[in-house]
Amino acid sequence: TMALLERGQQRFDIYCSPCHSKVGDGHGMIVERGFPQPPSYYIARLRDAPNQHFYDVMTNGYGAMYSYADRVASEDRWAITAYIRALQASAGAQIADVPPDKRQALQ
Repeated sequence: TMALLERGQQRFDIYCSPCHSKVGDGHGMIVERGFPQPPSYYIARLRDAPNQHFYDVMTNGYGAMYSYADRVASEDRWAITAYIRALQASAGAQIADVPPDKRQALQ
């Protein structure tokens, strides 16, 4: 739902964007200050990963990323996963993908 995606975006911006950036390309502000760069969400491996992968990484940590289980509620981890999928889907979007009645807002 739109509410789920909005919650996911809000939580993503708070917890994920410092490393992953707001667009998910792995060039967040922490990376610009020398922290190891996480992978872009747009690489094939992460586009093909199951939703559970993102939830598990947030829960358990992975590589340089520590666990967010005590910071991000379970339902919010799923909302963030949904938002990551929306980011991935938007990467290849064309104007023709936008409903005609919504296109004017983009110009």
